[in-house]
Amino acid sequence: MLDVVERVKLCGLLLDDTLSTINKASSISEVIVVSSDKRAEGISKRHGAIFLKEYVDRGVNKAVSIADNYCNVTGANATIVIPQDLPLLTPADIDMICNTAEEYEKCLAICPSLRYDGSNALLRRPSKLIKTYYDNNSFDTHIKAAKEIRANLKIILSRRIMTDLDTIEDAENLMKEPTMTKSIIYLRSKVKSETR
Repeated sequence: MLDVVERVKLCGLLLDDTLSTINKASSISEVIVVSSDKRAEGISKRHGAIFLKEYVDRGVNKAVSIADNYCNVTGANATIVIPQDLPLLTPADIDMICNTAEEYEKCLAICPSLRYDGSNALLRRPSKLIKTYYDNNSFDTHIKAAKEIRANLKIILSRRIMTDLDTIEDAENLMKEPTMTKSIIYLRSKVKSETR
């Protein structure tokens, strides 16, 4: 659907949209981005996020582990992992997830992808409650890990959070949404210009 240059641009806009949304959530005290991409560093700094540089990209689980180590040192009592490809996400969604876990000392709050194979939002209280298992049917694996340690488990089903951008079908569905995020406006403009 998009060439490499267009996909890079779209990824930057997705990150920009995501950081803008997170910064508007009242329950978030600090935002951390882990990446090996110089462009991601610039976008993160524009949004006031802490940027932790990976010198070699070793996947999502390693990136989350780097952020977890930082959070443990700084004394965070909970963390929420939010991927950058959730263009329908709102600040209220983030606050709702955080509020769900607030009363528990040991809690996992999780929202799956629409296909129920991924974890589109993952809140852990405390931050190292369980390690992460992205890219491996993470929704079921995260739930199993939480049950094994008898953590309180909150499964959140929200279409906005569950809607991610992984496939051409996802892109086609997202372009029909009334959202006016920079990433979806860009996606619509590129697809329209291709069909002319």
